[in-house]
Amino acid sequence: MKTLLVVDANPIISALIGGSSREIFFSKTYRFATAEYTVEEVRGFIPYIAEKSGVAEEEIEKALGLLPLKVYSREDYRDKITESERIIKGIDEKDLDILALALKLKAPIWTNDRHFENIREVRVVKTQDLI
Repeated sequence: MKTLLVVDANPIISALIGGSSREIFFSKTYRFATAEYTVEEVRGFIPYIAEKSGVAEEEIEKALGLLPLKVYSREDYRDKITESERIIKGIDEKDLDILALALKLKAPIWTNDRHFENIREVRVVKTQDLI
């Protein structure tokens, strides 16, 4: 059975620019989940990615749609929001949704953000751990 990972924005962005995350997304080892909020955060970076890569924004949007991500709405993990707020308060509150989803799914978070290193309520893995 494939291991479920809850994916933060930075591995998704890395995959879109051709980083090592892309290989992980298409490996046979893992399943991937993320929050709608995270997808919207990534979409905010599409113009930057397009400018730096020389690839049209529409192509990057298509590539985002091809990543094997199950996207959850806030309604799916609403019951974990309060717990997530308590844990992440004063750390990085923009990651509230991804933490709440990980708590709900009882799955590790795949991120390269250092601030997650201080969170003990969920397991955190970095890209280098998955290669």
